[in-house]
Amino acid sequence: MTTRTTMAMLATGLVLCTQARAQTVPDPAAEAQPGRPLAAVNGTTLRCPPPPVQSAEQRAAQFETRPRDLDEMSKMAKAFMDPTNPAGAPFRKRQEEQRATDWPFLCRYREANAALKESGKPVSVVFMGDSITEGWIGAHPDFFARHGYVDRGISGQSSSQMVARFQADVIALRPRVVHIMTGTNDIGGATGPITEDEFVGNVSAMIDLAKANGIEVVLASIPPMSRLLPRPEFDVRPVVVQLNRRLRALAAARGVTYVDYYTPLVDASGAFDPHFANDGVHPTRAGYSVMEPLAEKALERAVGEWRPRRRLR
Repeated sequence: MTTRTTMAMLATGLVLCTQARAQTVPDPAAEAQPGRPLAAVNGTTLRCPPPPVQSAEQRAAQFETRPRDLDEMSKMAKAFMDPTNPAGAPFRKRQEEQRATDWPFLCRYREANAALKESGKPVSVVFMGDSITEGWIGAHPDFFARHGYVDRGISGQSSSQMVARFQADVIALRPRVVHIMTGTNDIGGATGPITEDEFVGNVSAMIDLAKANGIEVVLASIPPMSRLLPRPEFDVRPVVVQLNRRLRALAAARGVTYVDYYTPLVDASGAFDPHFANDGVHPTRAGYSVMEPLAEKALERAVGEWRPRRRLR
């Protein structure tokens, strides 16, 4: 991989999170259109910008099977995130603007959600998550299309942001089941430091919201993390193990299905097995292929447990 490609990936968040994609494999021309104008409660007009589109080079790099040099990537990530480095200035500016105007990133799926609701098509499962969830549909779109699953992952998102958009991106779609995967970006401090109990509280809040609206829950483990690229000195491996202990206990206490992706993807050192990830964080197609039968089994169980019940709205 060239230095130019790696820097482009850093600029779009692909090292820390994958680039945004739509619910189905999109037509780039269609994705270039901004959203419909909506009246905002502050007296202005809201119109979402079009979702970003990956280049062919970025897509190829994301699912490249050859493991990358994590030491070299860490050096580049640290340099890129250095506030004095002009190379990262456009990315930082876009990130600051987006968080200032739409912190939970409701714009990301506002148009797709409206179109889905207007279609009247029933939704069986919504996948709520971060870049690992978002990257899943890019890796294997047929997995989602075959089952009618809806992907609502957003790159770089923390559990706090997911709570804020859970109504719009899950409850409003009225699915039978929600698959929740979160934690990688909480460990990364994407939206600031958070305690272990606060993280678990966010996940518990999403379970509460789902249950109150008659939605069954599949709670996913955090996949392995080899390192946090901009902070290679921070050993994230035991943190992942501890948070997964808490997630498993939470699932048992709340009576929801837990799916363990960590165990089949981890290597002997506690890192993400390079056979299944090329950057130490994000699964390749091989990694998603390991995850999919586990997801299907857990979701089948949850769908089987779903019963029509009164929703809050």
